[in-house]
Amino acid sequence: MSLVWRPTPPTGARSAPVWPPLLVAEDLLEHGVVAAFTGRVGGASGPPHATLNLGLRVGDDLRRTLSNRRRVATVLGLAGLPWAVARQIHSAVVLRVEQARLGQGPPEARPPVGDGDGLVTTDQGVVLAVLTADCAPVLLADPAAGVVGAVHAGWRGLADGVVEAAVAAMAELGADPAATVGLVGAAVGGCCYDVGPDVRAVVGDRYPAALATTRTGRPALDPAAGAAQALEGAGVGQVRVAGECTADLEERYFSHRRDHGHTGRQAGLISLIPGGGR
Repeated sequence: MSLVWRPTPPTGARSAPVWPPLLVAEDLLEHGVVAAFTGRVGGASGPPHATLNLGLRVGDDLRRTLSNRRRVATVLGLAGLPWAVARQIHSAVVLRVEQARLGQGPPEARPPVGDGDGLVTTDQGVVLAVLTADCAPVLLADPAAGVVGAVHAGWRGLADGVVEAAVAAMAELGADPAATVGLVGAAVGGCCYDVGPDVRAVVGDRYPAALATTRTGRPALDPAAGAAQALEGAGVGQVRVAGECTADLEERYFSHRRDHGHTGRQAGLISLIPGGGR
């Protein structure tokens, strides 16, 4: 089964649904894993963070951002569980998350666990979260082994091998790459992400699938395609790609490039369900 919007995503003018639409891997639920990607609608934030901003450090009102995070957690059945986030630095650093070592604070606003762009855990009841606004969010799960991971994959992280590093970190915790499901959420697409020759070369030499051309004929990159190729190259057994462009779908997603840096953040979220077992 692929990723499915629940409820139906916005398709026209921005609406204000009662609950935020989320892109969910529904078949993983029966195996004890919640894995989902958020969009930009269904929250409480005002412009330019309208409405479901989940980033705490983008200039939005903190109370609204925490309310947005609680709304997402409630929809996913994860209310009250602590979120684990990293200070994302566009690297290949992967951090192991242990629930007992998370800092103090509201469940949805614990301090960052460290500097890095990948998170892995075997602990049930902790929510791994990566925040994006054009970079590719990647979620990983080996339900049988009870290991999950989340990756923030921008072009620098891709070039440095962050996706493969996360797969390797999961394997160290007992995951089997061949039994792992890799999910790639919405990212800026090749239709819109024109880059200079140096950036295109450093990513394209490693992941030819990431090479693209914009609608206007300019050299470009497709980070989601690069992340998918990285997952396949790391031996991940199932790879699913949302196939949506954050810059192109203004009604659905935040985009740092489209909105010139003044925007919110969506998230990729994954958790082992407490009591879900293996």
